[in-house]
Amino acid sequence: MVSLLDLSLLEVAALYRKKETSPVEVVTKTFERLQKLEPQLNAFITTMEEAALTRARQSEKRFLQNESLHLLEGIPYSAKDLFYKKDSLTTCASRILKDFMPGYSATVLTKLYQSGAILIGKNNMLEFAYGVVHPDYGQTNNPWDVSKTSGGSSSGSVAAVASGVGYFSLGSDTGGSIRIPASYCGAVGLKPTRGLVSTYGVFPLSWSLDHAGPITRTATDAAAVLSTIADFDPKDPHSQKGSISAFDMGSFGTSAAPKRVGVLPDHKLKTLEPDVQKVYEKTLNTVRGLGWELVEFEVQDWDRTEEIVLNVLLPEAAHIHQKWIHRKEDYAEMTYRQIESGMKQKAIDYLNGLRDLRRYTEAVSTLFKSVDVILTPTVAFPAPAEDPEIGSEEMDEMMFTGPFNISGHPAVSLNMGFTRNGLPVGMQLVGQHFGDMELLQIAYRLEQTRETKLPPVLERFQQKNE
Repeated sequence: MVSLLDLSLLEVAALYRKKETSPVEVVTKTFERLQKLEPQLNAFITTMEEAALTRARQSEKRFLQNESLHLLEGIPYSAKDLFYKKDSLTTCASRILKDFMPGYSATVLTKLYQSGAILIGKNNMLEFAYGVVHPDYGQTNNPWDVSKTSGGSSSGSVAAVASGVGYFSLGSDTGGSIRIPASYCGAVGLKPTRGLVSTYGVFPLSWSLDHAGPITRTATDAAAVLSTIADFDPKDPHSQKGSISAFDMGSFGTSAAPKRVGVLPDHKLKTLEPDVQKVYEKTLNTVRGLGWELVEFEVQDWDRTEEIVLNVLLPEAAHIHQKWIHRKEDYAEMTYRQIESGMKQKAIDYLNGLRDLRRYTEAVSTLFKSVDVILTPTVAFPAPAEDPEIGSEEMDEMMFTGPFNISGHPAVSLNMGFTRNGLPVGMQLVGQHFGDMELLQIAYRLEQTRETKLPPVLERFQQKNE
């Protein structure tokens, strides 16, 4: 029997409306599971049980009074610990901010509060989203194999969702930080169109590349969350005025399928590990079976992706952290080295990076004249034991994700298979600017063709404890 906690967000929302379960029951069970799994996963920095149960009781009362309620009413969720929550600890998983209590909340948290969603805690992450675990907080482990990393930098957010501790989470993505861990942990991770979701009250890594978005277990759930948090925000200087299609739960996934799917030529896929290659080829066969045409594409400067990302990210991150440059001992060693590297970056390299960003955006946008959606692997390899260093030639995590932080196009990772050792393998779909809902509907179509199973961390403990 499937546990209540392993249902989709929309399935639980339907049970609430039938009064077959209640927010108090769901939130109580969520914290029971959190307490049992957390010693293995290390997915949370702060939990908010008392406040969440208070909200759940208020929500339950509204359901009993038959009020017309938002789809996310009573749904427990978590957020990466760089989303500001007023008067609540927000550490960015760093000693630098170990006692930081913001005076205001991130716009997206405010929107979710107004919707009736219930925040259960703040998730562990890589320090300041900069690709490195701070020893004070430790690595978040993968629910499919706790000897592996869950990925980063939205590590705790994805591990929580994948293990059924909350029905969704919020993450940030500067070079792949939502999609990479989603691939490692078998979740759905959406990097929305740049500027579609406000980053006001989200501690920045690189304002030119940062995106905020949802992590869920299904594409439909991602669409439900996105429809709640997406909107122009005058408080966010990087917010864009642009609209996405409305989310209609009844007709989601029934829209016209893509006719042309853009794929990379084989010589761009030489770094794929064999198990990832097999899942990719299986996905291509699935696409063909759906009657979608495969069209090869190439983007000028694709092989310069990491260079472009670092030319922009390094100096912007250094600018953000310059006020703490005297606190070397409070950073993880590699985080500080990257900040120092940014301090030494030449202005001409940064300006060239911004120029390349604009050119790259135009080049990817032009692709959508000949294809409807792009399909790539999310990462060339399954979850490793530890998070690779930024700039690692041996393990380039950003090879497929980074291009679309540069271009700002919406991109989603979804699980499409497993390695011989049972680790998830994600595939990435990319759509046109503000075509986020259409992209998620295509992801939904692919979801219907795949096998599903629970992570071993749940299989081992669910029957014993629930």
